[in-house]
Amino acid sequence: MAWPSIEDPSSLKEAPQKRQIKSDFAGGYVQSRPKWTRTRKLFTLGWEAMSDADKETLETFFDNNLGGTFSWTHPISETTYTVRFVNDNLEFSYRPHNYWQISVDLEEQ
Repeated sequence: MAWPSIEDPSSLKEAPQKRQIKSDFAGGYVQSRPKWTRTRKLFTLGWEAMSDADKETLETFFDNNLGGTFSWTHPISETTYTVRFVNDNLEFSYRPHNYWQISVDLEEQ
């Protein structure tokens, strides 16, 4: 399944993630190593003024794809990622004249 055809977000944040395992020792030393062999990215997409039509499209896509993975193309680099929704809900805030504010978190798989 591919990300729906809606307006690109007005803001985009990227957060590379790579976890580590740390062990503390009595002498105050710490030993660590990477927990994962690769870095994954977390993306936060934000819309300040999403139209009613795009809101409905995004809600339908969310309902049909929560819990699964889908393809999303980065609007700047045009790289396609396999991602999933991080949160179990969408929270829309109404803006005057039929627009909506929302942010959506996507996690690379």
